[in-house]
Amino acid sequence: MKKIVPFSLFIVALIIAVASCDPKDNPNTDPGEVVSAQYDPASKSFIVKFSNKSEKSYPAVIDNATDPPTAGYALDDKTYLYAADATVAGEATVSKEVNRVSQFVYDGMSTYYFWADEVQNKIPNLTDVNAENYFYKILNPTDTQHGWSWITDDVKALLAGFSGKSLSFGYDLGFIIIDHVVYAYVKYVHADTPASKAGIQRLDLIGKLNGQSIRTEQRNGNTYISNKDINLLYGQNAVQFTIYKFSGNQIVQDKEVTIAPDGSEKDPVLYDHIYPIGDKKIGYLFYTDFYDNFNHRLYEVFSKFKQNGVTDLVLDLRYNRGGAVSSAIYLASMIAPRSIVENKSPFVVMNYNHLLNTSFDKWYHDAKPADKYRYDRKDYLGVYDGAKDQNPLDANLNLNKVYIIATGGSYSASELTTFCLKPYMDVVHIGGNTGGKYTASWTIHAYDPLKDTEGRARANTLYDESKLSSSEKNKLQNWAMQPIVAMYANKDGKSFNHPGYLVPDYQLEEGFGYIEYWTPLGDTKDVLLGQALYVISGDESYLPVQPKSTRSIQTGRKEIMNPHDVAKPVMADHVKLTAEDFQRLHELRN
Repeated sequence: MKKIVPFSLFIVALIIAVASCDPKDNPNTDPGEVVSAQYDPASKSFIVKFSNKSEKSYPAVIDNATDPPTAGYALDDKTYLYAADATVAGEATVSKEVNRVSQFVYDGMSTYYFWADEVQNKIPNLTDVNAENYFYKILNPTDTQHGWSWITDDVKALLAGFSGKSLSFGYDLGFIIIDHVVYAYVKYVHADTPASKAGIQRLDLIGKLNGQSIRTEQRNGNTYISNKDINLLYGQNAVQFTIYKFSGNQIVQDKEVTIAPDGSEKDPVLYDHIYPIGDKKIGYLFYTDFYDNFNHRLYEVFSKFKQNGVTDLVLDLRYNRGGAVSSAIYLASMIAPRSIVENKSPFVVMNYNHLLNTSFDKWYHDAKPADKYRYDRKDYLGVYDGAKDQNPLDANLNLNKVYIIATGGSYSASELTTFCLKPYMDVVHIGGNTGGKYTASWTIHAYDPLKDTEGRARANTLYDESKLSSSEKNKLQNWAMQPIVAMYANKDGKSFNHPGYLVPDYQLEEGFGYIEYWTPLGDTKDVLLGQALYVISGDESYLPVQPKSTRSIQTGRKEIMNPHDVAKPVMADHVKLTAEDFQRLHELRN
């Protein structure tokens, strides 16, 4: 018995030891595949479940450079854990391959982007789970500073915005603080939109949203309207607006209205008029956006100007943030000297990255005459889409001088029109330094040319759709990029990238810098229009006179940047490259 007892104790101990070797507690045991992961913001960690039913916690790496901050962690087996919002608990993304949309971003940007050479070595990896963050991470610093390029996961909304049919209230806003109260002031309202139908007018002040005062927040030392209120003012839901008006030296409440946004068309030809002054007939056009599906409205106005013998033109682009090159050419073709338009003279020259410039020039040279337009880096006056628009020559005013009102709110195609007309005619610029966008962009989709109802492609594509799996197409179908692909120049090859904006011939601020002195659109007492009428006619009754004193309401006045008041792209919309073109470029690049 003395020998048996120790032996039996050894057996029991061995059984206990073996039983205690649960694979979940053994760090050397393979836990199997990751089944799922949860993110816990309290502990800033990921709790991972494995296929062997074990669980383990991993510390998250928080990226506070994004808004909201993200959380991530790379496991030893190259599996990457990701939470899009590090402040919210929930299921985490488990990634084992490079995000398909991030790969699309890289493929497009490393080939078509104006600064493509800088993107070559920024290949996405497993950690680039968020395609949007990856896109903005690889942008050139100048592009980032100006906010020129962007990406969206709602391509339908993107195209609707380019055609003036986006979901909106139909107004254009600015923001101001007066006596510590924040107001959204209305610059203009499109006809037949929710704002118009509710009686909202230019110079109305929106002081409350759903009964609450508009709030601001500080970001990077700057004052912004709160994201919550921006989402109400530009969102998709009905909102109650409390409207105020200027009354003498005071701001008084006017009314409350509740309106919902809709997708009604926003006609960019907002106002036109003819002013007979002495022996002059001065045509005036207030134009808000370069939407190519509204070229017919430009034709209507210029036909009226021509029929009425207009001798001079004032083109008001003070709030026009840009749009399609084709619309700029159509407009310019009704302004410029007739002979220049008849000869289809060059208007814009696009300078792309080195790969595109050399490839396009060679392909243009080698292409059949019917295909040369696809690779032509020039756009020409007098060229238009005959399937939808009338010949601009039929409404051409044959002018040698044009007066353009442009300000810091004028960007993109507004600047292009102003700058590229100068080699052909005298352009008198009234207002302020322009906003500064001397670059052009394309809409790029992975595989869908996004044809309109007439069968015209609206996007450049990268991949042959037939070679993509259903899973790949599902991941890519809603995404599109709008990157900068070129710097535009006039017919002489000159650009204005230095200083980066256009300087006026007559430097003036709207209302002399005071919103109370603004007038209705087309009013001859408007400072900018009045200056144009005076310069044209010489009649001093139109000359703007700055008030000797300002009203007491100006106390504590401060303008606030509107995050929606940004440049629209100069859309080089005649270039539509296919998956075959991309493949040729991709092979040349490599």
